[in-house]
Amino acid sequence: MTTLFDQINKEVEEMNKEKEMKKNDTAELQAILPEVEHNADLIEAKPKKRGRPPKVDTDIFVEMWTKATENSSLKEVAASLGISPASCSVKASNLRKAGYDLPQFVRGRKMLERDPMGTPIHPEKTE
Repeated sequence: MTTLFDQINKEVEEMNKEKEMKKNDTAELQAILPEVEHNADLIEAKPKKRGRPPKVDTDIFVEMWTKATENSSLKEVAASLGISPASCSVKASNLRKAGYDLPQFVRGRKMLERDPMGTPIHPEKTE
């Protein structure tokens, strides 16, 4: 027959075994932790961007803008992208600030062709 003292000793031994198992588990986890942290740095997810998603992709915008500066206007670029001319201009300046090399449109209005007398020639009004 076991005495109360023997039962208490068995319980204490079991508790000590559990503590040692926990210590071993934590030691193993701490040994693995640097490797896991290193892998987590490699897998790191991109942080969510704040604000509204862009209507036009940056690569598409840059391509259209550079092609349009040669022989087109801001209004034509904006119309083809489906945004307002003001938004188009702001997007271009923000991309320049971000480091993209976007050319600027020539300032001012396009010159009308003139005949030798100096009168403007309107292409749509010629007869």
